[in-house]
Amino acid sequence: MESEFVAQLLDLGITGLFIGYLLWANKAQTKRLDEYVSRLLVTLATVEQEREVGFDKVRDRYDTVIAKYDAERDKLLLDISGKLDEGLKTMHQKYEEERIARIAREQNS
Repeated sequence: MESEFVAQLLDLGITGLFIGYLLWANKAQTKRLDEYVSRLLVTLATVEQEREVGFDKVRDRYDTVIAKYDAERDKLLLDISGKLDEGLKTMHQKYEEERIARIAREQNS
């Protein structure tokens, strides 16, 4: 089959040789492109995997930072709450002392 095809190309003379060259060049180009595409696909898969790992690292860092700030906020709220409670107790004690002093002054007058 191939020999008949080559014989027909040779019968066409220089045009047949040129057609043969074009067919050979096309086949070689197709082979090179197929190899290039397969390498490109492997590279893309690697890049995608590295990107996913990078996203995971960023997500982990984000979670760590958020957890840290949440803990700091909770501690700060507890501190503020404790100080407010302490201040209210002090105010209540002062109010009671003043009330007792006022009652004592009223009884002495």
